[in-house]
Amino acid sequence: MPPANISQVEQAKRAEDAMFKNELFERTKLNEGYRESVYKDSKGNPTIGIGFNLNDADNLRYLKERGVNAEALISGKEALTPSGVKQLYVFSMNKAYNDALKYDPDLASRPRAAQAAILDMSFNLGLTKLNKFVEMKKALQANDYQKAADEMVDSNWFKQVKTRGPRMVDIMRSASK
Repeated sequence: MPPANISQVEQAKRAEDAMFKNELFERTKLNEGYRESVYKDSKGNPTIGIGFNLNDADNLRYLKERGVNAEALISGKEALTPSGVKQLYVFSMNKAYNDALKYDPDLASRPRAAQAAILDMSFNLGLTKLNKFVEMKKALQANDYQKAADEMVDSNWFKQVKTRGPRMVDIMRSASK
């Protein structure tokens, strides 16, 4: 039962935020895959959880700060628990969110569908590669989600990410509705 001092509007907003976060988690899990033990990503990087690159310096620092032995994960001597996967995901999504805000300072005011598409791309690409979507950014600044989706399609990213691309384009297009 929610605290008595929280209004119904605030309760509804918190519920909506929780649903959005859960949808992001499930979609990212679908798009990236889910593994409790190490695997090689498409570029040969040791990866674990939901797209958590074990060659990334920030990721290694995060693991070290939490006393996690990255070498044991990389060698396959250790695996993650489901809660460990979720913790790595939350760290990665927070980084993706901060990168997405740098790419699109108006992110929070956009429709949830546009937010979801931008966050997914940020999670997948990182800020440096996301910043290459210059025309998509212009379309977002004009609140033209159809054009933003067109720019997603007209990219190497779209060709490389297989089923993820059409899914995320459909989500971006739905922001216009």
